[in-house]
Amino acid sequence: MASPRIEDAQAVSVEAAADEATRALDLLLNNQFGEALKRMRPRAHASMYHALGQSTIMFMQAVLTIDMSDIKAAQEAIRQGVEVCNRFRRRTSTVARMLLRPDYTTYTIEEVHAELCYAECLLENAILTFIEDQSLVTFIKGGLKIRSCYQSYKECMQMLATRNWESSREKGHFESGVHLGVGAFNLLISQLPTRILKLLEFIGFSGNKTVGLRELEEGCMMQDYLRGPLCSVVLVAYHTFVLYILGLGDGDLELSEKLVKGLLAKFPKGVLSLFFNARMYQVKGQIDNAITQYYDAIQAQNEWIPFHYICYWELVWCHNFNCDWDKAIEVANILREGCRWSKATYVYIMAACMYAKLVEGSTELLEDIAHLLRQVPALKQKIAGKSIPIEKFVVKKSQKFFDNGQRLTLPAVEIMYMWNSFPMIGKNEKLLLQILCLIENAVPEVTKRKEEDERFVDDYCLAMLLKGVCKRYMGHPLQAEECFLEVFKYQNQILEDTYLLPFAAAELGFLAVQQQQYTKAKEWLDQAHSNYHDYLLESLVHFRVHSALKSLRSNGHLSSRSNPTTPSPTNSPFPSPLNTPTHAVKVNGFPYLSTSPGITKKVIHPPISTAEGGVVGAD
Repeated sequence: MASPRIEDAQAVSVEAAADEATRALDLLLNNQFGEALKRMRPRAHASMYHALGQSTIMFMQAVLTIDMSDIKAAQEAIRQGVEVCNRFRRRTSTVARMLLRPDYTTYTIEEVHAELCYAECLLENAILTFIEDQSLVTFIKGGLKIRSCYQSYKECMQMLATRNWESSREKGHFESGVHLGVGAFNLLISQLPTRILKLLEFIGFSGNKTVGLRELEEGCMMQDYLRGPLCSVVLVAYHTFVLYILGLGDGDLELSEKLVKGLLAKFPKGVLSLFFNARMYQVKGQIDNAITQYYDAIQAQNEWIPFHYICYWELVWCHNFNCDWDKAIEVANILREGCRWSKATYVYIMAACMYAKLVEGSTELLEDIAHLLRQVPALKQKIAGKSIPIEKFVVKKSQKFFDNGQRLTLPAVEIMYMWNSFPMIGKNEKLLLQILCLIENAVPEVTKRKEEDERFVDDYCLAMLLKGVCKRYMGHPLQAEECFLEVFKYQNQILEDTYLLPFAAAELGFLAVQQQQYTKAKEWLDQAHSNYHDYLLESLVHFRVHSALKSLRSNGHLSSRSNPTTPSPTNSPFPSPLNTPTHAVKVNGFPYLSTSPGITKKVIHPPISTAEGGVVGAD
C-alpha cells in the first residue's frame, strides 16, 4: 500500500492537531485511557500530533507492564510516529549545519513542530530499547538515540528563540514542549555524579539544575497548552521522588504542593493527581493520610492495572514506616504475584517484614521466611550486563540469612534506610521513636553472640548506623556522632558488610552539615566518596554525596572548584580501612547494649533543622 501523502496530513492543521492531542491528554489524566487512544488512532498515519499521542499512550502502557507484546506494539507506534515526523522535518546535512547556522525563520510551522515531535518519539524509543534488550550493545544504541534526541531539543530551543510566530497557540504548544524536554534533560543530567558528567560532556551532553528547574517552572505556567500539565508532573516527580532516591530528600515541597493542588483542581479523580497528593503526604511524614490517598488512587480506575502497582509499591513503605508488618506483607505479596519490575526486591521485603514479626514472637514464620529468601537469587535481573544495585543488595542479604544460621539483623529497618526513607520518617516523631525502639531492642540480642559468632560485629555496626540515623533526625547530634564513630571503631573487624563504612562516613558528613561545620562535612563526604570501592549500593552513596557537596558549593559554603578527592591521612577524620580480615577478631567492650548513651546534649553549632530532619537546604 502506498504511504499517505503529506497533503493528507495537512488536512489537519498543526494547531488543530495539537489541540486534539491536548484533549486526549486530558482524557488520559482523567483515567479515560482507552478513549484517549481512540481519539489519536484514526489520524496517526498522517498527523504528527496524532502519531505522537498514540505512541505516547502506548509507550506509557509498555513501561508500566514491561510486557513484550506491549513493548513491541509501542515500538511499532513510535516507528510510525518517527516516519510521520520525518515527512515534515526540514532536511539539512550535518556538514551544512556545521558550516552555516540554519535560518529558522524560513521553516514552516509544520517543520518546527515536526522537529519537536521527532525528539519526543526518539526519547520514548530509547527508553523502550533499554527495557526490551538489556545488553551492553543495546545500552550504547539507546544512548546514541538519546543523544540525537538531545540535539533535536537544542535545535528546538533555537527555533523558539529566533523565529516569528503567526499563531500564539501554535507557539504555546511548541514552547511548552521545549520547556518540558530541555528542562527534563537538564535536571536528569545534573543529578549524575561528577565522573559520569565529565564523560557525558565529552560526547556532547551537558546539564544544569537551575536551567532545568527554570524551564519546567515556565512550562508549568502553560497549563492550557499540550505539555503544560506534563511539566507539572515531571517537576513534582523530581521534587518528591528523584531527590529522595538519588539525593537527600530536600525537594521544594511548597512548590510541589501548589502544583499538585493545580492537578487536583483540573483532574480531581485522576490517578496521577491522587497519587501525587498521596506522595505529598508521605514525604511530609503524614503516613496515615498518605495510605488513605494511595488506596483512593487504586480505586479511581481499573483500566490500567499497572498504576495500581505503583501505588502498592509506596504502600509497602508506608506500612513499613508504621511498623504494620501484616499490611506490609499483604501488599508486598500483591507486588510479588502481579508486578514484573523487581520481583527479587518484593520477595525480600516480604521476608524482611515477616522477620520483623518473627522477632516480635511469631516464630512459626521462620520456614516461610527461608522459603522466600531461597527464591531471591534466581529473581535477580540485569541491565546492560550489570545487576540492579538494590537487587544485588537483597540477593547478598538473602544469602547472608542462610550463612548466618537463618538470622538477620533489622532487615526491614535496613531496607528502609537504603531506600532513603528517613527524611520522611524523621518528620514524624512517633514513627521515629517506634523504629528507634526496634533498633535498641536488637542491640543486646546481637551482642549476646559476640563470643560465638564471628559475624556479630557486622550486625552490631549495622545497628549502630541505624541508631545514629534516628538520633540525627531526632536532633541529638552528639549521640548520633557517637553511634557513627562506633562503626569506625570496629572497621577492621567487619567481615562482609563493608558498605557500612562509606554509609557511616556519609552520615557523619550530613551531620556536620546540619551543625554548619562545613569543612568537617567535606572531609567526611570526600572520604565516603573516595576511600571505599566495590561495596553494595556504592552508587547510592555517590549520588547522595554528590548531591550534598553540590548543595554546599551552590550555597557558598565550599569553593566551586572543590571536587571530591581522596582525603590525606592528615585531614581525614579517619584513615581508610584496612583490608577486611579473613579471620574473626575478638572485640572488647560494646558501650551501647540497650539504652542510649548517657550524654548531655550540647550543641555548639545548632542543626539547620531538627523536627523535620532536613539535611541540606535545597539548592
